[in-house]
Amino acid sequence: MYTSRRNFTKWALSGLPSLTGLAALHSSASAQARANPNRSYINGVQFGLQPFCYHDLVMNTQNRPELVRRLVQNGMGMVELHATWCEPRFDGGGVSASEAREKLRNWRIAAPADYYRNIKREFDDTGITIFTYYVNISDADTDAEIDATFEAAKILGAKGCIGSYGLQIAHRLVPFPARHGLFVGLHNHDNLSDPDAFNTEQSFEKGLAFSPDFKATLDTRHFTAANGDCLGFLERHHERVSGVHLGDRRKNNGRSTPFGEGDAPIIQILRLIRDNQWPIVALLEFEHGTLRTEVEEVRLMFDYCKRALA
Repeated sequence: MYTSRRNFTKWALSGLPSLTGLAALHSSASAQARANPNRSYINGVQFGLQPFCYHDLVMNTQNRPELVRRLVQNGMGMVELHATWCEPRFDGGGVSASEAREKLRNWRIAAPADYYRNIKREFDDTGITIFTYYVNISDADTDAEIDATFEAAKILGAKGCIGSYGLQIAHRLVPFPARHGLFVGLHNHDNLSDPDAFNTEQSFEKGLAFSPDFKATLDTRHFTAANGDCLGFLERHHERVSGVHLGDRRKNNGRSTPFGEGDAPIIQILRLIRDNQWPIVALLEFEHGTLRTEVEEVRLMFDYCKRALA
């Protein structure tokens, strides 16, 4: 087990600025610190949130104002925004699953740019940058729908589209990011029995070889549970890593834990990013049960990370 939160000294909050465009992903963190202010750029590491952390908050358009409020409350200046916070739902009473899916497809293709510009403004006005747009693309998506999704991400100011899909879908996505000036984020899980899944370093290497516009989003919880080497992966592939979903979990497909109580090398990951000035965004995420409120749990996670970088 790695060092727990009890073993750190008192931390001090830094007010440095953050990353901006796609080109910024490959420039030094210190240069970005002089560019645009971002409240969650801490001592050389850009933090954000994977807002699945707010388990009690239904991910829909009606709750988006509460999402923004909580992000500000937790001191976040960057977010990975799920499409479900932006897209209307069509699965009301009397509507079949296939009908709802067709309505969503048609809505995506026809949605005006101003719809997404207004959403972007909601986040901009509170100092939050949308880093990536999370959409679970599948075989059911048409090419026109995928193009519309990437265009929506671009209007929102995202640098890339990410989702939970495997090698087959990733291969299909090869033509899309270049058309929109974005990257595709490949996200891993811990299911080692699925040959199509991103679950090992080797599977990531296969996916990254599809296109220079593909980048890894290393989920430290899943990679640790699958007995992967997070530090070794980052040392070998950092130039192709856009971000990490930073969470803790036990090895051997073990349970998710609070930060510092599992086997994920969270402290070492953060210091590796800081010391090498890698422009890798650390998106906090947790799935463990807690008796605290989700906002309080995120605060504790963020405090843990700040102390690691003090």
